[in-house]
Amino acid sequence: MLDPRISYEGMKVDYDDDPMLSDHLEQSKAALFDYFNENYTNTSVLVPTPTSVQSKPTVGSPQKSFTSRYRRKEKSSINELEEYFRLPAEDFDACNPIQWWSGRQAQFPNLYSLACDILCIPG
Repeated sequence: MLDPRISYEGMKVDYDDDPMLSDHLEQSKAALFDYFNENYTNTSVLVPTPTSVQSKPTVGSPQKSFTSRYRRKEKSSINELEEYFRLPAEDFDACNPIQWWSGRQAQFPNLYSLACDILCIPG
């Protein structure tokens, strides 16, 4: 399912006439999501809060907390797999999956790692 030349939607259409294949496709997709979420996603990225640092308020301006920007913040996460499954299939003859994933490392950092792990398995 991580070959950009083969779309999930295309496989769904191909398997419409075979309930067993269609069911297996859905089970495989669910298993991929579970595996990805357990092994490749960071649920949140926390920025550590520094130890107490006091800043003197300046005359004439309201006191601002210098450390407020260092407080723990959760990084909003997107579901990279869902975003990937929304993409249209690439041209089968013109697309090199390794180069495709290399070019999308910034867009799908966690999914890129999974794709590399899968694509490096010898055939």
